[in-house]
Amino acid sequence: MSIKTMKQRIAIVAISAMGFGLLSVVPAYAAAGDMLVDVSESTGICSAKDSAFLSLAADFTSELATPVTVTVALGGTVDVEVTTSTEGTFQSNGTLTVTGATPVLHSIYGLYDALDGAYTLTATAVGTNTIKMYGGDPYTSVNTAATVTQTGSLTIVVVASCAATGYSSVYSGINVAAAYDDTPEITDGDVLSYGAGDDAYINIVGKNGYNAVLPATTTWVASATGANVKIGTSTTIDDATTSRGTLTLASTDAVGTSISIRVSPLSRSAGGTAVVTITAEGVAVGTRTITFLPEADTINVVGIVTGPVGGEGAVIYSLSKGTTSVPGAVSALGTTLTNRVNSLTAIKSASISASDLSPSGQTESSTGTDWATAIGGSSSATSVYGLAEYSCAAGGGSGSTSVTLEHETDVTEVTISKVVALTCAGGISTYTVSADKAAYKIGEVGTLTITAKDSSGNPVHDFSAVGTTDITAGGGTLTKAAAVGDTFTAGVRKYSVQMTTAGTFNAVVNIAGAVTKSATTGYSVAGAGGTTNEDVLKSIVALIASINKQIQALQKLILKR
Repeated sequence: MSIKTMKQRIAIVAISAMGFGLLSVVPAYAAAGDMLVDVSESTGICSAKDSAFLSLAADFTSELATPVTVTVALGGTVDVEVTTSTEGTFQSNGTLTVTGATPVLHSIYGLYDALDGAYTLTATAVGTNTIKMYGGDPYTSVNTAATVTQTGSLTIVVVASCAATGYSSVYSGINVAAAYDDTPEITDGDVLSYGAGDDAYINIVGKNGYNAVLPATTTWVASATGANVKIGTSTTIDDATTSRGTLTLASTDAVGTSISIRVSPLSRSAGGTAVVTITAEGVAVGTRTITFLPEADTINVVGIVTGPVGGEGAVIYSLSKGTTSVPGAVSALGTTLTNRVNSLTAIKSASISASDLSPSGQTESSTGTDWATAIGGSSSATSVYGLAEYSCAAGGGSGSTSVTLEHETDVTEVTISKVVALTCAGGISTYTVSADKAAYKIGEVGTLTITAKDSSGNPVHDFSAVGTTDITAGGGTLTKAAAVGDTFTAGVRKYSVQMTTAGTFNAVVNIAGAVTKSATTGYSVAGAGGTTNEDVLKSIVALIASINKQIQALQKLILKR
């Protein structure tokens, strides 16, 4: 028999000795020439992979790297079916008895050539057995000195009882999330902090040491301090009429694939810390410490992005209860909006964990600038702060408007508020430049501050850019050159200068398109000894004058003689 003529398909299905039915059929996708093993989980097997392939076909070769193991209880049976040819080969190591269609046993090699038909492998003793797939008939190949290629193997382990193991942390999944989840994974991670009014859900897929789901008769116990808990399934976990308010619950009717524990704070408005411990049939499943945050009582303004007239500005805020930051959104009291600031829209709520300041690529519409960039971050900047955008009406002019921000708490529905000055402004009209010191030393870093105002004399909006600004700093070098996209914050932009040369100098700024054509500020730079070139020149002049006086005195003395 050769690989070219091989058209075998093998499907291994497992049944228990107690009368369980057929678990699997030959897969329709097993192409001609493949040798395929398909194993499906069943109550008749302690453990098995859903789909494990052993094949010669190129599209299945990746499956061969991982050995496949099926565990079956003593007395159970495994059905092997050969559907097309006599290419199947398997091996029994002594704990499986082969019956059914007449197999050809090559006792020297311990191998069976599986002819067309069905075979039953009965687990008669505890031990390990192997079914091997070959790229040719091993019996014929050995006798003809041909090369035999083993393409994969399936291990069948016979154990005394599938019930010999309980909850296993190796195969089970558990996580804490904001909602019921029927496919939790340990690698999902836990969300352990929740806002006022929220519940936490501890979701579990319980499996034993054979990677099989725990039976429905498993007793699950959840005990909690600082919280109410309820054990349930997808259809009962949110049923408020059952089991609410108890601290310890046992469930005898929840199967291992749909266990969930809903955890609720003792006070939804005040929050608190809950410690929940879970067991399955007395075996520890895990302990989780969950924090429920209180309702906010304060709105904190973190920053303001001054918007352009006819565009949008933003207010960055947080919510808190004492020193504890809590999640939530704000809105504007409608009666405090004016013809200057005429609307306020929530862009991002304050959050427990950092999230994108610009979750939908939100930009300031009149400039196309990303909000995260506008407050000094980047397009991917994240923050726990909330962000609300306000509109500066085109005819509202430059200036500030006092707007009342409001937040309604989720549980008690109490409204808290804060008055904030929201500012709209024009672009650059006039500007000045100043140095932070009148005198520097060589090597010192100085700061040049450009202050820009709009045509109304107010600080320019925060989207105003220096553009093609030309900045020169005598006696030094800018540590970072001015860039077209550099923007002002509250009408101010700063640049640093490394001083390199002693003397008296000026810094000159030219911002294209502004009413002010240029601005200048002066300063001096001293040498290493603390003196400038001007100081040295004065000393030389003084020395020359002193020498002249001495010469004149000497001349007078000579004339007298």
